[in-house]
Amino acid sequence: MHSTSLKYRFFAVTTLTLMISVMPSLAGVLKEALPSSQGSSEPSTPKPETTPKPEPKKEEPKAVPGEKEAAPEAAEETFMEEEGPNDPLEPLNRVVFGINDFLDIAILRPVAEIYRAIMPEPVRKGVTNILDNSYSPIVFVNHVLQGSPERATVTLFRFLVNSTLGVLGTIDLSSELGFSRYDTGFNETLTKWGLDTGPYLVLPLIGPSSFRGTAGFVGDYYADPLNWFFTSSQHRDERYLLTVRYGIAIVSEREKVIETIKNIKDGSLDYYVTMRSIYFQRQAYMAEKLKSWDTPGAAKTEEKSSTS
Repeated sequence: MHSTSLKYRFFAVTTLTLMISVMPSLAGVLKEALPSSQGSSEPSTPKPETTPKPEPKKEEPKAVPGEKEAAPEAAEETFMEEEGPNDPLEPLNRVVFGINDFLDIAILRPVAEIYRAIMPEPVRKGVTNILDNSYSPIVFVNHVLQGSPERATVTLFRFLVNSTLGVLGTIDLSSELGFSRYDTGFNETLTKWGLDTGPYLVLPLIGPSSFRGTAGFVGDYYADPLNWFFTSSQHRDERYLLTVRYGIAIVSEREKVIETIKNIKDGSLDYYVTMRSIYFQRQAYMAEKLKSWDTPGAAKTEEKSSTS
């Protein structure tokens, strides 16, 4: 009996952990993957101030600074088009993707819509703050593994302040004091260590991922002290609190992207291909973000954008 309950508990906790680990990434993926016009504002500025002759027309494609910033995106698109996405398991992935989409339509999205209708925005914001605060130990450990002592220190400070003065994280007091949240996970740690994304993989109940992303979920699970605490034999009776935590987090994250997912679905010729493209774009963005964190000037820009 005891061994059976342990196996059941580990399976349930691991599954729910993977579900909620991917949802914050999915919210970021969907928001950042929408067509961006960051580079479109700059190309309009660099026009030669000479008289309209054939020469300026020849120089325009060479001297437009905006092209330098657009190059990474163009290179990524070229890679996806010429070499194709790294998706050797596409037939299986499509089956799992279809099942996940059905469960989302039938269960998760309706629950998220009810949650939005019942809970006012300030309450939902407080729930998000509490959840973010509870994941601070995971963020702290990964900043240490990434060799970022400054961000690890800020994360620890945020956790202590928000857990006490912020009423268990309900109020993000640290951000108001100017200490931004540097969110990260073991997937980013593996990226920092140079591990390739690997083949695309759609996980049951979780969604878009990869071989590296799956390893990241497992690493984040073991980096969470609450998982160790509530699954220990001494606190077996309270382990249901983990289920409550994961369930609330899943619904909270799904509520944030109700319109975004709908728009992506409506605008996609192939929803599977669109979500796969979004995932790989997110991974590329994550790698660039890690590089920018190693550049002082770029790191400050990233910090400001994360708080806005």
